[in-house]
Order: sequence, then C-alpha cells, then structure tokens
Amino acid sequence: MLALFGVAMGQGVVWYTGQFYAMSFLKTVMNIDAQQVDTLMGIALLIGTPFFVVFGWMSDKVGRKKIMLAGMLLAIICYRPIYRLMYERTNVENKKELIVSTKTETSATIVAGGTDSLYNTTTHYSDGTVWNQKKTVHLNESGKVILAKGKPRIDTKISITIPSSDKWFLTFLVFIQVIFVTMVYGPIAAFLVEMFPVQIRYTSMSLPYHIGNGIFGGLLPAISTYLVTQSKETGNTEFYLDGLWYPIIIAGISFVIGMLYINEKKTKFDE
Repeated sequence: MLALFGVAMGQGVVWYTGQFYAMSFLKTVMNIDAQQVDTLMGIALLIGTPFFVVFGWMSDKVGRKKIMLAGMLLAIICYRPIYRLMYERTNVENKKELIVSTKTETSATIVAGGTDSLYNTTTHYSDGTVWNQKKTVHLNESGKVILAKGKPRIDTKISITIPSSDKWFLTFLVFIQVIFVTMVYGPIAAFLVEMFPVQIRYTSMSLPYHIGNGIFGGLLPAISTYLVTQSKETGNTEFYLDGLWYPIIIAGISFVIGMLYINEKKTKFDE
C-alpha cells in the first residue's frame, strides 16, 4: 500500500498528464490542428526520452526516492503556470485580427430528412495564426432548424493553425512536462524491485505499479475532462485549468505519504 500510495499513484498521474492529457488539452481545449499537435508532441517526447536513462542513472547516485518525489513536487508547483502559458499563447483573443482576410463561406447539403447548412469562417491574425470554424446547422424538410433537447442542432468544429514560433514554444512546455515524467518514471522499476524480498518481489511490485498507472493514471483523462466541462458551464474564465486539480491532488497525496512513510534503503538481492 505504501508503494502504491507513496510512489506509484503519483507517478501514474504525472506520466499521464505529461503525455496523454497534454495532447488532449492541445487538441480539444486549445483547438490546435491535430497534425501540428502530433508533430510537437513527437518532438518533445523524442528530445525527452534520453532523460529516462539520465534520471535512472542519477537515482543510482543520489537515491530513487529523492528523484521521484522531486519530480512530483515540480509537477504540483508548475502544472497550472505551464498550462496557463500554453492556453494564453494561442488564445486568439490576445492576437491582432486581420479584418480584410476574414472570410465566411456558406453552402448547403441535401441529407435524408432535410438540409444541412454549412458555414465555414476563416480568420487570419498578424502573427500567422489561422482560425477556422466549421458550423453545421441541421434543417428539416420545411427548412426549420431541427431541435435536440430543446436546442438547435448545430455542430461546431474549430481548428487553429499556429505559426512556427508558437509551435516551438508549446513544444518546450510539453518537453518540461516530459522531464517530470522521466523523473518519476525513470527510477521506479529499480525502486520497487529494491522494496520487496525476492520471494514476493514481482507480485508486490506488480500490484502498486499497475493500479497506480492503470486506475489512478488511466482515469485522469476522463476525470480531468469532466472537471473542465463543469467549470466551463459555471462561467469560470480559467476553466481550462480545473482539469489539473486531479493530478495535482493525487500527486500531492503521494508526495506527502512518500516523504513521511517510505524509508529508502539499498536492498541486497537474494540469491
């Protein structure tokens, strides 16, 4: 239980936040073009991958617990500032719109039971950002808007293409999160191996590792998305940060338990 709540649980949420939640946030909250997100995520992960080895090596020198708890603490402190920087960097409200380049195209498509009216609006900004909104209004055979649960059936999809400067800035911020991942993940295998005697070693390390990653880490996207959605409905201007409370709280609990109750020691392997 100490291995789960003191290390593996915090490691799981930091890992999922730095890789999977970051990607989801860029695509669904910031509405950045999916191909650009995949590219910048790939670059950040490629640059960050050697640090798994670096922090594994460092844990041999200074101790596993110190490296992992430092990674959790940095994540707890830095997540909200990092994600605020990410969001504000590409927020079109902070950019200068080129009015002459804004264009709206309309078209209609005949579908079963009615017509779909399509509105495609493209807006260019002075720094090279391109904002594109595709709005589909669903109409019945009489030309009236179809209602769903009392509201008009209107599907809206927004895609933002960012300039190179924003792309590299976001890559750097994702890379920082990957560093947190490497700090908590690099030493954990050796830490768990050293924590248990050989007779029960693999059973003992398998339980906290897979629950910590599979349950606490695996639930992160769903829980964080729910928190963001609920916060947005209340009119909170920083709704996009509220999804981070889940990894921050879980990592915080893990940090406290690991700091107080786990005594790091070198274990001599049984023959």
